[in-house]
Amino acid sequence: MLRAVDSILAMTEVAGTVSRGGARMHDPRVWGTTIGAVGATVFVHANRGLLDGAWPTVAAVAWVLALAAYVWTVFVVPRRFAAPEPVGPLAGLVYLGGIVFMLVGIFLGRKLLAAQGLEGAEGAVIAFFVGAHFLPYARAFHAPLFTTIGVTLMAIGAAGVVLAAVWSVTAGAAAAVVAGLAMLAIISADAWRTRAAVAQRESAAA
Repeated sequence: MLRAVDSILAMTEVAGTVSRGGARMHDPRVWGTTIGAVGATVFVHANRGLLDGAWPTVAAVAWVLALAAYVWTVFVVPRRFAAPEPVGPLAGLVYLGGIVFMLVGIFLGRKLLAAQGLEGAEGAVIAFFVGAHFLPYARAFHAPLFTTIGVTLMAIGAAGVVLAAVWSVTAGAAAAVVAGLAMLAIISADAWRTRAAVAQRESAAA
């Protein structure tokens, strides 16, 4: 069994190298996910205390499970790393522009919520603009994962704001918690999609 695993880890194919993420901490596709995981964790724990009843505990348990899945799929499971595509000369500016857009959007969004008496829903607004700032990164860094995360967080954030306005302000906090869990799940699913078992099947079929 160990010999089989070692042969997988040593395998280099046309499509890329198969390795555990933990052995490639220099790769942006590995260490970059830690930024998302930290942000997702902040979403969950900064907002779960605003939930009613047993939901804060439920959110904490869900976070533990989602984080465990993230660590397992990103750092432990052998997966395929295709040769990275070079980024363009404007990628750095796109990155900084996205950060500035996010910060300005969050600032203005919080002001708007405060004017409407919906301060408790600011987690949803933050989720929306965090998601929006990811969208240009998909093209700039050749990473479709950013589109998936961005669209998902924008949808969750928008739904949270609407529900906070027409139903309960707690919906904003709930949306932020869901956004954090969704981010961890999406990152894990993306890593799982490129696991070594899939790479082996594709190699055998080629």
